[in-house]
Amino acid sequence: MLDRLARLAVARPKAVLTATLVLMVAALVSGSGINERLSGGGFYNSSSESQRAAAALEQRFHVGKPNLVILATNTGGGSVDDPVAVAAGEALTQQLAATPGITTVSSYWGPGQSELLRSLDGTKALIVAHVEGDEREFAAAATRLIATYRGTERGPLKLELGGEAVSYDDVTDQLNHDLGISEAIALPIILVLITVVFGSLVAAGLPVAIGVLSIVGSLGLLALLSVVTPVSNYALNVTTILGLALAIDYSLLVLTRFREERTRTQSLDDAIIESVRTAGRTVAFSATAVTLSVLALLAFPMMFLRSIAYACVGVILFATACALVVMPAMLRLLGPRIDSLNVRRVIPRVFGRRTPAEAPTETPTGARAEEDGFWFRSSQLVMRRPVMMGGAVLLLALVLAAPFGAIRLNSADDRSLPATIESRSVGDAVRSEFPAQATAAMDVILEGSAGADQLDGYAGALSQLPHVVAVKLGMTSYVAGQRNGEKPVPDPNGAYLRLLPDVDPYSDAAHRLLDQVRQTPTPDTVHVGGLTAENVDTKAALFDRVPLAAALLVLAMFGVLFAFTGSVVLPIKALLLNVVSLSATLGAMVFIFQEGHLKWLVGDFSVTGTLATPTPILIICLAFGLSMDYEVFLLSRITEEYRSHGDTNLAVMCGLQRVGPVVTAAALIMSVVFIAMATSEVSFVKLLGVGLTLAILFDVTLIRAVLMPAAMRLMGRANWWAPHWRQPPAHLLVSGARRPHQLTVRQLTAQLAAN
Repeated sequence: MLDRLARLAVARPKAVLTATLVLMVAALVSGSGINERLSGGGFYNSSSESQRAAAALEQRFHVGKPNLVILATNTGGGSVDDPVAVAAGEALTQQLAATPGITTVSSYWGPGQSELLRSLDGTKALIVAHVEGDEREFAAAATRLIATYRGTERGPLKLELGGEAVSYDDVTDQLNHDLGISEAIALPIILVLITVVFGSLVAAGLPVAIGVLSIVGSLGLLALLSVVTPVSNYALNVTTILGLALAIDYSLLVLTRFREERTRTQSLDDAIIESVRTAGRTVAFSATAVTLSVLALLAFPMMFLRSIAYACVGVILFATACALVVMPAMLRLLGPRIDSLNVRRVIPRVFGRRTPAEAPTETPTGARAEEDGFWFRSSQLVMRRPVMMGGAVLLLALVLAAPFGAIRLNSADDRSLPATIESRSVGDAVRSEFPAQATAAMDVILEGSAGADQLDGYAGALSQLPHVVAVKLGMTSYVAGQRNGEKPVPDPNGAYLRLLPDVDPYSDAAHRLLDQVRQTPTPDTVHVGGLTAENVDTKAALFDRVPLAAALLVLAMFGVLFAFTGSVVLPIKALLLNVVSLSATLGAMVFIFQEGHLKWLVGDFSVTGTLATPTPILIICLAFGLSMDYEVFLLSRITEEYRSHGDTNLAVMCGLQRVGPVVTAAALIMSVVFIAMATSEVSFVKLLGVGLTLAILFDVTLIRAVLMPAAMRLMGRANWWAPHWRQPPAHLLVSGARRPHQLTVRQLTAQLAAN
């Protein structure tokens, strides 16, 4: 298959590039309005109790949780009870209530005026409403409301907009702005790095060109995907960045192998075909590993994670096709001109590269004339003291991983945005200046037809719970167990109560209150909704599916590496090293973003004492796949070396020297891509960018450069062991000596003990 692709690119390079150009134009056209087709939110489990409560509110009672907040401030410094302010507030309330798609308007100036909607100093008041539809559907309505009310004044009242519906819109705008900045930062730096590695501007331009093609293709793929399934707007940032990183990585690997093959005096066509046959196999297995890692996100029931999984799979396949088809076509057309515009004559030894005249050659002993290379010497040093060197890295990893035990997750809210964004400032005002948290209301849905006395007693019991300011049942209020108004009238269709707390909806106190509400004896079946319930139910759904996702990851990665190497031991070793790397990364994320350290290094963000719920899951799946990406890169050349002489230690040292420079360059480039993503002003996107950057750098420096060679040194020929029924692939067959797959389990254990 790879040979056919390479021969097609070599035989018809102009046709391949013309077809690519046509596809890119189509992708650019179809993806031009992509922002309007993407959905906000998607963080909740549609089958959870809180979502059933939300559906019941919409369908049976035509109300919903408060997701729109208008903060009205008397600009003259007077009270919101001044006659002019009252008249303006009443008119605004009536106008909002008459707006299509708006339900359950609660206003300080509305019927049953509530002191809970007036600020403690009396200069501000709230109008709280529900925008119909879930978090994927209210974007259009929120956009219209922002255009109508944001930045306007009604009499002496200055209006500011916040709430869940508005903050989603603000996050989308901020993400689009941040994406342009991150790409503008990443591409020039990547071009400089590749130029340093290859020494030629033309050679450096090819991976960057493939990366740009990947970005354009990503837009087209997202546009197509949005036609058949809802796609989260966060998928745009993740997939374009991932596509850029992988396309450059894969094309870099093919280009490096091509330049190596050219030193062996082959024809241009033969060099291209051999490059695709060898490096292309590595790219194919690497893409499979990353794809399977991303597909583990499908184990979770949230649209946010599922849509990112679908989109990433398409982008990975596109990046692979660009590296295996488009890159060879470009190489065929450029030929020897690939080294044009040479910016230097000597490649720095730190990258382990040589000019063609210095290319490694075989020596009579089977070793290569590359013992002076950085990667050869460093791996040789590690393998002389594997226990000491490996133990030091493991100790460091344990220190970094220690904070992970205290991880706390919560749903993201307006605090993910900078303090200068209006929806964030409105949220801060609601949390600090009002006696109750209007947006933290809990909706309690009662099924059946409870009697008046039962409803009265149940509402009174809820109002006596800690942190409950008031309970609303129709036009009747309950405060501290006392009813204010008429006894409720039973409804055969059920009833709903709105509970107003004085605590942040994502705080531990709110979580305890939710447990108490759900445990309070009820006259009928109860469903509890609202932000706190949605947050708790989302975390529960994630934690319930983590074992399934982990099992899928482990089985998929074991299968890929087993097929790639023919060894049982190497996949197990790779999985254990990945666990070490991910634990250290997640521990560092808790230390930085949950506990609030190192802001001077990563940029400012709001410290809430928690991490955004889906982001660690996303980091695990993406970092797991990218770590396997580099594992495949390294094992490809190590097994190739092992095939030639059967010496594991020499294979590791020579293989690292051969592919270490490529992995180093690829890791630096991918780190630049993700650290550019970390410049985002949205805190959970910053968390994702910093987390992936640390995962890549830790993995490629300490895991692959120290722990991996140390582990392979300790295991010796046992690295290549496979059961008797599994014949090793041709690339592992070694002439002479007993083959490792022929060892029994007892012999394998004895050999490990001897090492």
